[in-house]
Order: sequence, then structure tokens, then C-alpha cells
Amino acid sequence: MGEHGEAIGIYGSSRLYGYLSSFADHLSRKTLCFLAWGKDAFDASLTGAFLRRCCESLKAACAGSVFVKIGIWGLGLFVAPSGEPLRMETFLGAIAAAGCFMPTEILILAALFFLFLTLWERAAETHDRSSRPGQIRGYGGLLALPGFGLFLPLAVTFLFLAGAAVSSVVPRASAVSFLIWCFYILFFLMGFDAAFRGKAESVIWPVLAGVTLSSLVGIYQHFSGWQPPRSWLDEKFEGEIVRVVGTFTNPTFFAEMIGLALPVTLALLLKSRAWKDRIVLSGYAACQGFALILTYSRGAWLGFMVSFAVMAVFYERKLLILGVLAAVAALFLAPPVLVERLLSSFTLDDSSNSYRMFIWRGSIALLKANFLRGVGLGAESFVHVYPEYMIIQTPAPHAHSTYLEMLIELGLLGFAALMWFLVAWASYVFFTILKAEGRWGKRWAEIGILSGIFSAIAGHMVQGVVEYTWYSPKIAMVYWLWVGLSAGIAALRRRDEVGLSRDRAR
Repeated sequence: MGEHGEAIGIYGSSRLYGYLSSFADHLSRKTLCFLAWGKDAFDASLTGAFLRRCCESLKAACAGSVFVKIGIWGLGLFVAPSGEPLRMETFLGAIAAAGCFMPTEILILAALFFLFLTLWERAAETHDRSSRPGQIRGYGGLLALPGFGLFLPLAVTFLFLAGAAVSSVVPRASAVSFLIWCFYILFFLMGFDAAFRGKAESVIWPVLAGVTLSSLVGIYQHFSGWQPPRSWLDEKFEGEIVRVVGTFTNPTFFAEMIGLALPVTLALLLKSRAWKDRIVLSGYAACQGFALILTYSRGAWLGFMVSFAVMAVFYERKLLILGVLAAVAALFLAPPVLVERLLSSFTLDDSSNSYRMFIWRGSIALLKANFLRGVGLGAESFVHVYPEYMIIQTPAPHAHSTYLEMLIELGLLGFAALMWFLVAWASYVFFTILKAEGRWGKRWAEIGILSGIFSAIAGHMVQGVVEYTWYSPKIAMVYWLWVGLSAGIAALRRRDEVGLSRDRAR
């Protein structure tokens, strides 16, 4: 499916890589020819002619409407950077943002529709009307794919995911989980493709806008007197804390989504030079930051601290000192209930902490009994087996740790494959950031988005130590979209650097 992927290390010269690349290229060309043929057939049909005329009439009517122009301008103000039009990639970002408001099933259907539109558009771009039906010109591949050094661990992980679904203790439920994992990988690939084509910001902005809108709902909940279930808090905080959920069903999910968005918002804010973007992004950051505080999610707070520290190292190390001073000042100036809530993370006197400890003990016992093969893909497999190892009546829907949950579901080898991919991705992006040259202002303009996404994922993975951060598919979709975008940006930078080096050599 294209020759965009950059081979890493010795893979690029291996015979296996050559065979796979040739096969993918052949498959991509045949698929593109089929789509071009389909477009010819559709255009020649009565249905195609009717729909084309309807679209032309609608486009003409919208072009002459002041209200439509104002609406598009207002939408572009919040979901696209200055000077950039609404693109197909904006739709991809809108799908991820819709996770704040819509069920997972709708997101999956929308993702399939986006994939179809993308491939149809690629067929239209390479279609030559002057040649025979189905002929293509200017072939550039259907989707840009990561290099073999990333694609290989991703493919191996996919095989272990499939194996965990087949060998599951509840195969039907695991089959559904496997389908959802396929869409995670699809989001990764579509994110990579968009970023490699230079459209990363078009994807990112709608996501940030959606999270901000959800944050505004959470802020309204705080001031409106909305009351959450009592089970979300330790007894000693009852009457003092209201944990908001925004448009989610749980404050932890809400905090996880903000934790993925806020570092990227700050990175874009530091990168932007347009006043319109600075004003909008400042509002986004303020709303997201305030809502994150109101979730009272200690894991998300700690995750964001890690994200800020990582981003500070990439941007300007002196910010670490500023961050430490701000944290110390917050301990003295913040409301006592906030400080007490944060410090309760480090004591077993808190009921939620002791509850987690019992779940982890039972989960580790479950893991020891299924160490190599796991129990099967999906939280339903965990729920099916966990009661046999549960300690003193502590039922749980998952292991309350991303790493422990993945070990239990996939087994040792499957977990190792997943970590192989994530480590390969992290090293690929990290060393791309380190290679950036120039003073911090110019350097950040080039690697700001990449650093922001890397920081957000670093904080998310730290939070995953104490929470199962992929339990909600809506959160996991944004996570894998971020991974794909960052890998695509890194691949694009490396390709441009190779081209620049060749030009200098000449």
C-alpha cells in the first residue's frame, strides 16, 4: 500500500522487506485501479449523474449564502489553524472528537466511512479521464505506511491480538474486542497517513475543540450543583469534592481524555505565531486545565505533571525549575482539599487505594496461573476469570492497570510484542526530536507538535500504571491516533532530512 514507509536499519536492505514492499505496492496499485474503475462506472451511471447534479446545486446554493459562509468561517475558527481550510483530515479529527459525545459504534461506522472517502479521493486524484477506464496516473500509493522497523512489531502485535481473541475463555466477547483493536490500528494508520502528507494539525484541532467543549460541560457541572455518585469518593471527602464527568460517564475517563489533549494544546500554543490561534488555544488550555482539576483524578494529575516535565525538557529545561516552583507554591496556595486529595495518592488510608491493592493482588494471582497464554482479549475475559482469584469481595471490571491488564489478556509473549511496538515507536519519535537543530524558538516550530504528542503519551502511560487507561475505546482511539500522527510527523521529518542531505551532497 505505497512506498512511503521508511525502512529502518538493516530491514531496508533485507530480502524479506523487498518482497513485502513489492507485494504491498502491487496490492495498492490493483486496489487503486479497481477504485478508479468504480469511479468511472459510477460517473457514467444515472445515479452518479443525478447525485453529481444535486451536489453541484447544493454547492452553488451554499456559495451564495451569507449564513453558510459565516457558519463555515466560525467553524474553521475553532477547528482549523489560521490560513488553513477545512480538509478531509479535519473529518478524521472530528470523528475522534465525537468520542466525547457519541457511542463507540457510531465512531466505528464514521471511521469506515472516512476510510472509504479517503480511498475514493485518492482514486480520483490519480484518475486519468483521457485513458481507458480504470487507468491511473501519478501513482503515490493509497496510504502512507510506517517503515519496516515500526510495521513489523505492529504486525506481530496484531497476530498476538488475533491469537488472544481465538484462544479466549469467552471467544464471542473477545471477537468484539478484536474488532475494536482493528479500529485502533486503523486510527494509527490513518493518523500516520495524514501526518506524513503534512496534515497533522488539520486532524489535531478538531480533537482539541471537542475536548474543550466537553470541558465546558464539566465546568458547568461544577457550578450548577450537579451531584455525582457517592461511590466515586472516599468517605472523608464527601461534601467537600464534586468530581465532574463532562460528557463522559466517569470522571476517570474524562480526565484521561483531557490528559491526552492538554499537553498537545500547550505545545500548539507555544508553537503558534498567529494571534487568532493563540487566543483560541489559550482558551482551550484554560478550560481543559480547569476541568482536569475538577475531575479530582489523582492519576491524571500525576500523568500531566510527567507530560509537563517531558515537554519542558524538549522546549526549555529552565521550565523545569519554573514547574517545580509552581508546584511548591501550589501546595501552599491551593485549597486544602486539593492538596489533601493529591497527597492521598500515597497512603493506604484512602479507600480507593486499598481497593486497588486488593484488586492488584487478585490480578497478580490470576496472571501467575495464566502467565504465558493469557485469558483472552478484552476486559470481559478478565471479568470471567477474576472471581476465582478475588480477595475479600473486591469485584472489578478490569485490573486497574494498563500493563497488568494487557499481561493478563495477552500473556507474556503478546505483551512483549505490544511493548516492542511501543518502545520502537518511542525511540523513533524521541530520536527524531533530539535531531532537531536550531535555537529553541525555531526548533520548537519544527518539533513542537511532535514533542506535545510524545509528552501527552508519556503522561498517559504513567497514569496507566495505576489505571486501565484503555478501558474506554473512545480514549484508546485518540491514544492510537496520537501515536500514528507522531510517527507520521517523525517519518516526514526524516524523509525531508534525507532529501536535504542529498541536495547538499550534490
